[in-house]
Amino acid sequence: MPKPLAFATTAPAAVLEAARELGRRVRLARVRRRIALRELASRAGVSYDTARAVEAGNLVTGLGAYLAVIWALGLERELADLLNPDSDVEGKQLELARAPERARSKKGKLDADF
Repeated sequence: MPKPLAFATTAPAAVLEAARELGRRVRLARVRRRIALRELASRAGVSYDTARAVEAGNLVTGLGAYLAVIWALGLERELADLLNPDSDVEGKQLELARAPERARSKKGKLDADF
């Protein structure tokens, strides 16, 4: 029998809470659509226990299971905003800080021929 992953017990509290919140949101979306958990699991192509684990925000449940359940709920477009590079203000600032301060011209004469 494989050894259980330790990450579920060593993950930071913020990661645990984010996973639980994602699970709560998946469950709420399912309930609002009046879809039984077994039906959702069938639509997503995952087992009932896996769908339950997604709704519980289980950290050792595979990302593919989360994505399949989200797709089965018709919420795949919502994922487009997740980690959108255009929304990553800090990342853009770090990238600009590493950019060269000026563009260097090539050695030699510039061609004035337009």
